[in-house]
Amino acid sequence: MLKPKPLKKGDTIGLVGVSGALQNPEERYPKMMEAIDALGYKVIVADSCREQYGYLSGSDASRARGLNQMFADDRVDAVVCMRGGYGVARMLDQVDFDIIRANPKIFLGYSDITALHTAIHEKVGMVTFHGPMPSTCWTKFDDFTRESMLRALTSTEPLGELKNPEGMEPECVVPGVCEGTLVGGNLSLIASACGTPYALDVEGKVLLLEDIGEKIYRLDSMLTQLRQAGMFEKCAGVVLGGFTDCTVEYENYALVLEDIIRDIIVPAGKPVLANMSIGHMDTKITVPLGVRCRLDATNGVLEITESALRA
Repeated sequence: MLKPKPLKKGDTIGLVGVSGALQNPEERYPKMMEAIDALGYKVIVADSCREQYGYLSGSDASRARGLNQMFADDRVDAVVCMRGGYGVARMLDQVDFDIIRANPKIFLGYSDITALHTAIHEKVGMVTFHGPMPSTCWTKFDDFTRESMLRALTSTEPLGELKNPEGMEPECVVPGVCEGTLVGGNLSLIASACGTPYALDVEGKVLLLEDIGEKIYRLDSMLTQLRQAGMFEKCAGVVLGGFTDCTVEYENYALVLEDIIRDIIVPAGKPVLANMSIGHMDTKITVPLGVRCRLDATNGVLEITESALRA
């Protein structure tokens, strides 16, 4: 895997709008700039961050162009996604993966950005970072989330055990221990990539899944798609992050999240660890994707055993 260089105070962030449009931009844009400055970074802003095409942050061409430009620009030290939402998958065929391969840099985002994490993993082979974004997180950082992100983006040593915030305990669903490359992110994006040129290869890897705002039957459908694609049989283990605001459709005859995990994921017999503070949660862990990890589901431990950044 290609590894980016660590981020330092005074470095320049290339801010990209690759997904949803910024809502209430006259209020949120200045706050986002202030949050970046408060962390000690300079910023170059892609045109698409200020654009709107319906619910998208600019046209597909504009959003892809901004991403390509930030990876090609020697002034930019890290490429950070402004926000998630929807739209990344629409522009993947316009992303220049050769430029990314020639200019490995920190790439940070989560939610809809999973489509790019997966595509970069498969097409480039570069470590990326699943973590908070400026428009939605940096303006209201708690100490845990800020420190987790900064440590992940600056440390050239393996991160070791990824610990939840105090009071939130990981849950062993299927006991066991495994090792492998950590991949994944948002469940709906991983499911929608199945059958495309950007489908995630999970053979022998540890699969991270999280989501937000989905009805339980939709999670059932997406997990079933992953099962039928052979992902739970092929992977080494599964880590489940937050499934925030995922609700039942009908109270009187509902399956709950635990039911569908038991029905769909557990039969593969792989180690499964749930309730990790990763994804759509106010307090979240920044996770490097594309590095080796050790999952000890029995004892509730997810450990990053390989450095994500080059020394």
